[in-house]
Amino acid sequence: MKRQALLVVLFCGGLWGLAEAALGGWMYAADLRLAAPVVLALIAFAILAVGRIYLPVPGSSTAIAALAMLFKLLNEPFFGCHLLAILLLGAGFDVAYTLLRGRRKPLIGAAGTYLGFALFAVIITYVVRYEHWTRVGLPKVLGYIGGLGTLAAACNAAVVPLANRIARRLAAGSFEPARVRLWATRALTAATAALWAFAFIQRFWPHAAAA
Repeated sequence: MKRQALLVVLFCGGLWGLAEAALGGWMYAADLRLAAPVVLALIAFAILAVGRIYLPVPGSSTAIAALAMLFKLLNEPFFGCHLLAILLLGAGFDVAYTLLRGRRKPLIGAAGTYLGFALFAVIITYVVRYEHWTRVGLPKVLGYIGGLGTLAAACNAAVVPLANRIARRLAAGSFEPARVRLWATRALTAATAALWAFAFIQRFWPHAAAA
């Protein structure tokens, strides 16, 4: 059970991190700065909703977010605000899913998104005091939560129930008999290993080759 839990967390964290590094990196480079937080939040909550079916433990979503941070850090230059946003989005989902006990999936999607966006806006402005945010202050905080946060929350109110439903059907029907379950576990293990091997090679191979 511990091995399966670790596998779920590593795979979901790697998949989310890959989306952040590849798609997120492209969107920010293409100056799609308004669309990026919304699109990435939808991907994140879809992955978290699936992960919570296979590992229904409070804290697991935050652990997945922490691994997504690590994956992004291994594949991109350090952007502290992006990493903080990932962690707090995972924490927001975690709190909403735990308090609502997995029921009312649309509410989990909306509340978790709002919480993640609100935590990020408040912390980056009033705790970290990042100049890009403090220069505008409260209007930027409220605009971020009420604008992008509302759009992402509305979308995630639909994304979370859909992803949750698909994951439940897969979990109920795709891993029996035992032989199928074994091959599914092997495939997931291979995919997880490939994701993290890619991340570490991207990070360390150029330096090793240069040396």
